[in-house]
Amino acid sequence: MVDKNVITPLYTQVANELRKEILSNRYGEHGCIGTHAQLAERFSVSLITIRKAVQILEEEGIVEILQGKGTFVRSAALVDPLQDLTGISNMMSSMQMENQVTVPVFELQDTPGWIRHDVRRELGEKTLFVRRIVSVEGIPMANADMYLPGKFYTRFTKSDVEERTIYQIYRDKLGIGLGHGRQIIRAAGAKGEVAQSLRLPENSPVLQIERKAYDDQSNLIEYMILTYEASKYCFEVELELNKQ
Repeated sequence: MVDKNVITPLYTQVANELRKEILSNRYGEHGCIGTHAQLAERFSVSLITIRKAVQILEEEGIVEILQGKGTFVRSAALVDPLQDLTGISNMMSSMQMENQVTVPVFELQDTPGWIRHDVRRELGEKTLFVRRIVSVEGIPMANADMYLPGKFYTRFTKSDVEERTIYQIYRDKLGIGLGHGRQIIRAAGAKGEVAQSLRLPENSPVLQIERKAYDDQSNLIEYMILTYEASKYCFEVELELNKQ
């Protein structure tokens, strides 16, 4: 509900509450969140306030307005056009979604033996392991387990990765040019600490992105496993037809 005694505009409060409900899947994939009149009555605010709130959500791409029917969920998931290798925080910012980042793990460790031999060789015997959890309105959206070459351990800080993406740190703080990357997207089941981070039951369906990113000299600078709860992420790709 809204609080008329705080400085935050009423329309922003309404938008924040509706966004939280949509992301928690309260309305399903394409459910109706109500007409403007129904929402105005529910939140005890004016129609003008509701119009402004809904406009914010419409600009973010998560609702659409059907005249005479109401406002419907357009997407309760983050839509990744797969055009660039970027961080989830950047993707949310492009959708004008405020996000919160926590880093529960930031430590130098032996490079895990389960990582492929060629990737382990590029990372080195030691790796900087960073677990980065991104949330919206308190709802965990993604868990990123990042493995960085151990030689960079003393050049990163925990506050760095809480405030900026790994790529921004490499480019802006370390002066390292960014090159290319490759990622694989697969269906999986949430396991162990990742399931806990996303507040999911063990083996819940998730989408995982396995990513390798390189600098402009083709040196590996990041190996990452990025995990989304299945309903929180989708991707779209533009394809050419009848191409010879």
